[in-house]
Amino acid sequence: MRAPVILIASANDQSDYLSMLAEERKAIANALSGFEDDGFIRVKERANAGIDDLFEQFNRFRDQVAIFHYAGHADGTALQLEKPGGGNEAAKAGGLAQMLGMSEGLKLVFLNGCATKDQVRVLIENGVPAVIATAAPVDDGLATKFANEFYRALAVKKSIGDAFKSAKNLIETQPGDTRVVKEFRAMHWGGESEAAIDPADTWGIYTHPNHESVLSWVLPRQAETNVIIRGAAQKQAAGVAVNTELIERLSNAVAPFSTQLKIMMMVAKEENKPPEIRIVRQMVMDAFPVPVGHQLRRLFSNTNVDEARLRQLVATYETTTKMMAFIMLSQLWNARLEKADLNIPDEQAAILSRFLAIDAGSEETFDYLAVVLAVNHVLVTNDIEPFLAECADLEEALHDAESRAAHSFMNEMRSELAAGAPPAGEIESFCVQAETHLAEILCDMAFIVQYKFATIKGIDILQTRHRPPQFRHLQVMLDKVTAGFADEPRIRTTFTDNDSVILMKDLDDVSEYLNISPFIIDQNALTGNENSKLFFFRYYDADARAVHYHSVGDTPDKLVIADAMEGDDPALYMSVRELVEEFRTELSK
Repeated sequence: MRAPVILIASANDQSDYLSMLAEERKAIANALSGFEDDGFIRVKERANAGIDDLFEQFNRFRDQVAIFHYAGHADGTALQLEKPGGGNEAAKAGGLAQMLGMSEGLKLVFLNGCATKDQVRVLIENGVPAVIATAAPVDDGLATKFANEFYRALAVKKSIGDAFKSAKNLIETQPGDTRVVKEFRAMHWGGESEAAIDPADTWGIYTHPNHESVLSWVLPRQAETNVIIRGAAQKQAAGVAVNTELIERLSNAVAPFSTQLKIMMMVAKEENKPPEIRIVRQMVMDAFPVPVGHQLRRLFSNTNVDEARLRQLVATYETTTKMMAFIMLSQLWNARLEKADLNIPDEQAAILSRFLAIDAGSEETFDYLAVVLAVNHVLVTNDIEPFLAECADLEEALHDAESRAAHSFMNEMRSELAAGAPPAGEIESFCVQAETHLAEILCDMAFIVQYKFATIKGIDILQTRHRPPQFRHLQVMLDKVTAGFADEPRIRTTFTDNDSVILMKDLDDVSEYLNISPFIIDQNALTGNENSKLFFFRYYDADARAVHYHSVGDTPDKLVIADAMEGDDPALYMSVRELVEEFRTELSK
């Protein structure tokens, strides 16, 4: 079963501008974001919607659209939509009703415009189960409040009927003229039920005589594709050590980017014997950047098929997708500053808004791969070459069935583990499935091993008479996790950024680098301590002006950067908080 689609369309009129439309659209998407993050629904936004946009969406998601929400100017005969070249055009109610009536999955049409009641009849007659419409002109701000409360109530597991009542209660408590909000069940035209509609009614919910049960419909609590196979009793192959499949597949994926591993495998092939698994395992761990290398080391060190292993398989996936998301967000921030007319389409803007809205409750199951693909789409749309060149083809690479299933499995398993311990009888089978899916994902991302991460702690200028300046970087290379960390100087002809984690294409030529801080930070660079202690961004608490991080290493350390911090001098960390706030401000424009 495919996930239901919530289609939000809005259209404005420059000569009679509705200033709250964008806020209404964003608020609805944010209210539903948790359900979308978990894969229970899909939210599709169309700002500046035209007739072609609506027909394209309904053709694409035929029988999947559960709710169609329209915000904008309207009347009893049409919705006012926008033309591609500017101006407006009327979408006649009859044609729209026929299109909507053909959507078998449709539950509700919400027409949040002025005096749309007269469109209800044709919608109901075409089989639409329920319609929310207005019998009188409504204030822009009040319309936004009504819609926001309706979808907020849906998002806390209320039915369509109860969500309507919640929005009704909110409106009827607002100051000003009395506003009447009513429910009309089993609507027939030409009879008493039609006479019951008073032109003074503001909002009403109208249900088809054969579909009154739609008022009990709630947002689904099941993912679009449940790829976790339950009750399969899959066993670890007899005589085959755990991690074997993962190591074998990763060694083949990493070898093209690792000279040492490539040579070792070529020698083994020439000698007609398998390479020593212990050495291959170490090379694979050391090839990946430290955040992923740490997780692989913990995974490879555990030979028990238990819940701890399952959680570590999922943690390795989570770290990989987070790291990729942070790289992409770092480039997006640069692009936003360098390109004043950067175009961020509505669908991608909604995903980025959900990233900015992460909190303690949603962080554990947030879909970071969605951020990777959203930012990548923005870069490609704006003709910007991704810093990770391979990302130009990433969306296509992740589109095959195996990759989609792998990410769906891992996200579903993240939700499963966040809810508590999985059934004991399923753990071995889950581990077997998870190892196969993690291998698929890491092979897709293996190109990252050719890039180099480093912490830059300090930069000194070396200038002598009649010679060009050089720059001594005090750095910690963030690779070869089994070798440990060490501060080491590196003299270069150009310079990078201080107190930052950076990504480089070439260790010698750093004219092209990407600063990944403040998404990934090195605490030791801020405090002046030796070696490295990396932290990943978790979320920002705006009320407390607090930035939350978690350790990348083997310990579950947390770091909270706020005015009142435990331990170190807060002043050492305030530049990080400033960067987080600057990023949020820039992305919110």
